[in-house]
Amino acid sequence: MTVSQRLAGKIEQDFPVDSAAVISMLHDVEGESFGGDAGERLLAAVILVSRGDIDRLVMALELMKEDWRDLLMDAGLEPEDWASRLDEFLDPGER
Repeated sequence: MTVSQRLAGKIEQDFPVDSAAVISMLHDVEGESFGGDAGERLLAAVILVSRGDIDRLVMALELMKEDWRDLLMDAGLEPEDWASRLDEFLDPGER
């Protein structure tokens, strides 16, 4: 999956030392088969759930592979207003 510019900025903020490694890990899930609206929403859910912790990031990636819907629920990105929640998470200064 492609990491958007605004998601990359959030990763650099949350993982200042390991941002390149985190982005690489997210690129590694490319080619996985996920239903629904994959992409930025799922990758942002991984970052949201990880809260800047590499171990939590690995667990979030595993959860995404097991059941991406559970990941969205854990991140709070499953309800109808997920797009506005995603905007708040990735662009907090824009609001």
